[in-house]
Amino acid sequence: MFKIISLKKYILKAFDLKEDELKKTLLLQLNIFLLITTLLIVKPTINSLFLSELTSSALPLGYVLTAIMAIIGSYFYDKILEKKPLNKVIEGTLLGAVISLIIFGIAFTINIAGGLLLYIPYIWVAIFGLLTASQFWILANLVYNVREAKRVFGFIGAGAIAGGIFGGYLTSLLATFIKTESLLFVAAILLAGCLPITKYIWRNEVVKLNSFQVSFRSNPKEESPFKLIKQSKLLSLIAIVIGLSVLVAKLVDYQYSDYASKFIEDPEKLTAFFGFWFSTLSVISLLVQLFLTQRIVGTFGVGKSLLWLPSGILIGSFLLLFTPQLWVIIAIKVVDGSLKQSVNKAATELLSIPIPIDIKKKTKTFTDVVVDSIATGLAGFILIFFINGLNISSTSISLIIITLISVWIYYIYHLRKEYIISFKDLLETSHSKKEKAAKKEIPVTSIIETVKKVFENGSESQIIHMLQKTLEAKDDRFFYSIKKLLNHDSTKVRALAIENLYYLKTENLCIQIESMIYDKDQQITTDAFRYLLKHYDKDSIEIFDKYLNVNDITIANAALVGLSLELRNNHVSQERFSLENRLRQALVQWQFMNSEEEKMNKMLAIIEAIGNSKSVNFYDILQEQLTSKSLKLQITAILSAAKTLDQQFIDLIIDHLSGKDTRKTAIDALYSYGVPIIDILVKKVYKETIDIEDATHVIAVIEKFASQKAITALKKLTDGTEHSVKIEAIEALKRLKWKYPNLYIKDRFIVDKILDECFLYQNTLSIIHSQIVIEYKQKGLLEENIEITKARNGLIHLLEQRLDRQLQRMFRFLGIKYPPNDVEPILNIILTGKEEQRLHAIEFLDNILNIQLKKELIPIAESILVETISAEKIKKLNLQVYSEAECYTTLLERKDSKLKLAVLYLIEKTNDSKYKPLVQLVINDINENVRNKASEILSGAS
Repeated sequence: MFKIISLKKYILKAFDLKEDELKKTLLLQLNIFLLITTLLIVKPTINSLFLSELTSSALPLGYVLTAIMAIIGSYFYDKILEKKPLNKVIEGTLLGAVISLIIFGIAFTINIAGGLLLYIPYIWVAIFGLLTASQFWILANLVYNVREAKRVFGFIGAGAIAGGIFGGYLTSLLATFIKTESLLFVAAILLAGCLPITKYIWRNEVVKLNSFQVSFRSNPKEESPFKLIKQSKLLSLIAIVIGLSVLVAKLVDYQYSDYASKFIEDPEKLTAFFGFWFSTLSVISLLVQLFLTQRIVGTFGVGKSLLWLPSGILIGSFLLLFTPQLWVIIAIKVVDGSLKQSVNKAATELLSIPIPIDIKKKTKTFTDVVVDSIATGLAGFILIFFINGLNISSTSISLIIITLISVWIYYIYHLRKEYIISFKDLLETSHSKKEKAAKKEIPVTSIIETVKKVFENGSESQIIHMLQKTLEAKDDRFFYSIKKLLNHDSTKVRALAIENLYYLKTENLCIQIESMIYDKDQQITTDAFRYLLKHYDKDSIEIFDKYLNVNDITIANAALVGLSLELRNNHVSQERFSLENRLRQALVQWQFMNSEEEKMNKMLAIIEAIGNSKSVNFYDILQEQLTSKSLKLQITAILSAAKTLDQQFIDLIIDHLSGKDTRKTAIDALYSYGVPIIDILVKKVYKETIDIEDATHVIAVIEKFASQKAITALKKLTDGTEHSVKIEAIEALKRLKWKYPNLYIKDRFIVDKILDECFLYQNTLSIIHSQIVIEYKQKGLLEENIEITKARNGLIHLLEQRLDRQLQRMFRFLGIKYPPNDVEPILNIILTGKEEQRLHAIEFLDNILNIQLKKELIPIAESILVETISAEKIKKLNLQVYSEAECYTTLLERKDSKLKLAVLYLIEKTNDSKYKPLVQLVINDINENVRNKASEILSGAS
């Protein structure tokens, strides 16, 4: 028992795990181990059976079919994910894979899976490897937040490495005892073990997450990754280099399979051969990663490190031309397999430092799946043309490989140049305005050295910017450079340095960082406490007890905030550290404090701690402080409420949008809820459950996402909402359209909206004209009641205001389709300019508009020149004359609460029973005032 406890403690300390994480982390590690083990059994087995019957000449078509199925499959897979829960999709995939393996095993055993049918399991195994690995990491990302993932994913990934080593060797061993096709049953049994693990993880770790947490832990899918890659030259070159590496690897793989199948004809021996070398490649790759990668990349720099893989394959390909032996192609395969996942991968990841992390996330799947599939398909077509078409030998494929490597090296050279340009741009844009005048030129050489030079000689903002980038990389080669920054003059630099060192393991800096607890800046003190909680050799509870009870209020507050941050989403550790009791003690201390400043700082710390730790039992404190008279407490409460990601705070935060002093904080807070907040906000605006003033500022929250989903939401808000909301939505669309070229708004949408506004304008003019005619006729027949006249004039006045609004919206929409600076001044000129200016403005419109818009918009623009509704205006716009009932019906069907109320008021004053049935149209209106007025009129009629 003692040995088990000691082993547990060793694992927790050695791999930087927390006690409550151990079970789920080990289960996930076992899961990926079983997945990769299964893959390393199935892949050599299927490859052996495929080559033994169809020979290597069938491989090119297999590559093409695999690529086509991968792209088509990913499209339908995304569609399934939109309709089915993720856990059901993962479980369905695993169950389907187990059944498929059993079916394949039976089919091979009874000899009914020969000929062209062999393409089915060949393609299946390629899709299986891609799909199950992708699903696993999606699940793992849901289990851990970003900070936790940085710590534990390396340990979980060790399971994949172990599976890669174990699976191949197991295959090689079993192939000497049992038939090749029987290995598929072994794989099915191993894979079946993933099902209960997946169900357990989902039931105990994922179900409790709300939609906001799920969104944060999932990769964004809104923008087109192709457009993002196309807009970045660095990303484009990375994608090309990756594509070329995959293309060459597939050609090498073909040669490897061809030579192996010719030299080893027995299926069982071929399976054992493939299994052995799959595992051996994993071992060699692991050794290179552990002992050589950092040295190679550190010594030669990223650009030259990228040359190791193509250079190794190039030398091997030349050797194969003169010595066409199996050992030569094995050596090439070893070079490819060992360097691709070690040196090449590390260098490529460092190359992406200048690329923003959100862009990397959005494009990663595209480069991993689509680029890989395209390159695989292209390799298939090349082989079909040269092998099947021209009937050249597989050895001669080395000439094509040599040619492609020349192109690969050419693009590596340009990639390195573009990286240097991007890195310089990164350093340039990180300058503050004051620093630009006195900036130091930092030469960009190797990535590692350049980063170190920035830390040594860069400006404050450059160092801050680079520390944010190294926070993504977590590379111990930067340890000593970052350590020196603990003595930097800037508080922001020192705080970010501690945050970086939190993830690095070169040295334990607890003694030095403990002294920083006394820093005047609370952020530094808070980060120092977080570092100590993670790295303290002794019992970390003791150190927090020590500092939470000190007389220095600043230190005690920082200790509470640091503790709450580190224990976020960690309920076991929260109980271990008695976090809720510490919060209660802090509240008691706050009550007995005399100094207003001390009380303020203590309450700020309490509010932050509640938000960080998501302590539900203290949410009433957050709710209370959201309405505090102190602006500082309000702002902190808003941000802390958002950190909880709890939906109950959304309405309370929205209420602060109309406040000038709290608006920016409220927008940032709502934005921090993530993508799911967009649909919630749109729904609230549509249902008018929030004040109109708050609703107009909701647009700013949606706009902040700057995504295609935000575009869709804003387009929706241009229809069926109040004018002020529509205008803000149109303006937001216009800003996004011209600022972010990767976002698209179809011209058809804009044209349709302008035409709708034109129709509405003409309809409004018709109703105004009809109301004037009705008023004139009634005056002629009988002196109209003064109250009715006032009500009718009020309605006409409101309709005239709506005309102005409709004109505004038409020209704002034009600003989305055409450059805003060109079209925005036109309306003002038409309304207030001199006659000649107005005519020129209409002429300009006539020149830029398409035929459809010209037909509707030009007559309206020309009619504005005529101030009153004359016969000429009626004829030009083809205005209709409506009956009074038609006017009321049309206006009550519009989504305009003020117009509805004005119509209801006029109906009430006319007191004519024939209009009472029209009131039924709005008896269930979403606006409470409209519903109440309609009920009042109907109850009065009865």
